[in-house]
Amino acid sequence: MQALWAGGLAGTSVDDLLRATGLSRSSLYNSFGNREGLLAEAVERYADQQIAALRQLFAQRSLEQALEALLLDAATSNHQGRGCLLVNAVGELHDSTDSAASVVHAAFTRLADAMERALRGVAPKGVDAGELCAAVMASIAGLRTLQRAALPLAQRQQAARRLARALAGG
Repeated sequence: MQALWAGGLAGTSVDDLLRATGLSRSSLYNSFGNREGLLAEAVERYADQQIAALRQLFAQRSLEQALEALLLDAATSNHQGRGCLLVNAVGELHDSTDSAASVVHAAFTRLADAMERALRGVAPKGVDAGELCAAVMASIAGLRTLQRAALPLAQRQQAARRLARALAGG
């Protein structure tokens, strides 16, 4: 996944992947079929990790606490400044029709579905979990953009806390 973050999904060559994984060309093709197979596996693995983290985060906190933790992470660590692999890929492949774009779309949809289910479990009655999910995901993307644009940390953290309160209805 590190090579994909560095070069992007479209810009990462087979040679880049071979260097990053330490695989031989034949091993890569035997294991994944082709470059797109490896990309699909990496994107799916990333989505699985994010979904597991979401489940754990929302299982242990109130709505506002979970949103604050989630949004502070997006505003501060943001995968060590690399951003979200899926958000980066959507930006990179937004007008593409190739298989990588389909894989990213499917992974993003799985992540959104998991987020909506997690929110449904902690949101107050009468709150549309789908609408809340879209607002949370937009907030995450915005905070990650601010982080990558080097807005001062204190401002990003304050924005994350304010967004968490607003999204939680407080």
